[in-house]
Amino acid sequence: MKNVKRLYVCLLLLLAFSILGACSSNSEKESSAAKNDPNANASAPEDFKGTLEIWTFFADVEKMAVKFEEEYPNVKVNVSVFPGDQYQTKLMNAINTKTDVPDIFDLEKGYMGKFMNQPFVADLSAMGADDLVKDYVPYVKELGTGEDGSIRAISDHSSPGAFWYHRDLAEKYLGTSDPAKVSEMVSSWDKIIALGKQVKEKSNGQVSLISHYGDAYNSEKSHQEMWVKENTLNIDPAWETVFNNMKAIRDENVDAKLGYMSGGWGDALNEGGVIMFANPAWAGFMIDNENGAAAGKYGLAKTPSGYFEGGTYRAIYEGSENKKLAYEFLAFIAGEEWQQYNLEQTGNMPALQTVYEKNKDTFTHEFFGEQKILDTYYDLVMDIPAVKATENNDEITTLWYDAASEAINSGESYEKALSDFKGFVQNQYPDIEVK
Repeated sequence: MKNVKRLYVCLLLLLAFSILGACSSNSEKESSAAKNDPNANASAPEDFKGTLEIWTFFADVEKMAVKFEEEYPNVKVNVSVFPGDQYQTKLMNAINTKTDVPDIFDLEKGYMGKFMNQPFVADLSAMGADDLVKDYVPYVKELGTGEDGSIRAISDHSSPGAFWYHRDLAEKYLGTSDPAKVSEMVSSWDKIIALGKQVKEKSNGQVSLISHYGDAYNSEKSHQEMWVKENTLNIDPAWETVFNNMKAIRDENVDAKLGYMSGGWGDALNEGGVIMFANPAWAGFMIDNENGAAAGKYGLAKTPSGYFEGGTYRAIYEGSENKKLAYEFLAFIAGEEWQQYNLEQTGNMPALQTVYEKNKDTFTHEFFGEQKILDTYYDLVMDIPAVKATENNDEITTLWYDAASEAINSGESYEKALSDFKGFVQNQYPDIEVK
């Protein structure tokens, strides 16, 4: 009996020493990592030093790097810009092989759901990111939030859309170019369809109110329930209303039948023939402003629902040995100073509500004359539902649009569009149950 007790005591001691050893080992590793991090004790911008590697598909990140280096004089930021169609593959190859993985990598809204909850994406909440985004536009914050509720990626902007309209055409065919009055005239799709018919009649068929029925899709596609629930395809009844509005626009000859970003669409946006276009705030690069030709040319009106298009987010690689400096970069672009600068220099709308609020009554843009455009964008951006990025929701939404467009162009019903859509989903996502 004594031998049994002695053995039991020895086993307990052995276990205790093992636990202490493990703790000591972990402590040593953490201590070693802290010693190897040149920024472990850095707090002020001038204390930080080293080189930060960033991968992106968006050349404007280089502007962020320049401004960051101005604030952090002992830091070098290397930005590698890759073509958008090659970027995902190159990034995943680097991550899978653990070869030359950047400290920070950009993710586009359309596919970020595939990355958000992967173990190679660092938990930014653990670094304090909840404070960075506490005043963010809700939809922007939520898109960067993982399934576990932690912040996984941060954007420095929002991407609200609105109607951009030709002021001269609005005066001639709508009777006013006042943004508040025009917004009221197009505050529902029923109003838009009725107004579009009037424009066609008044212009003898030469001018259209909108460019394409796709505007109804783009401005409403964020307001439905998610497509997949418990691995089953979930079709929100509200999609039928979207379809009916699209079909009525085409059947009543309201649109100019110019596909989004097509050559004819671009011509109409710059030269006329169509009064208004549902455009994201970042669409300014599509405007011909040579010698100030677009100064005061456009007005900005609200779409019936708030919507957004696109968006770029930044994540930190979990395996980075430069996390503290990487987080400092994300904190910089999440701050008011950078977002105010970005607004003034590029016209990109901020992610921070505080920057919206400070500029609502003052900010103007050359294209829109003296109109205070943030007042319009702020109301719209706050109307956008806040949902998490998922792996396939955007792709399934595109499949719905493809089926709806085919049905409308062929004069078919919503039932036909729905049948085709279900087939598309079943073929592309065989693991999703389609009832």
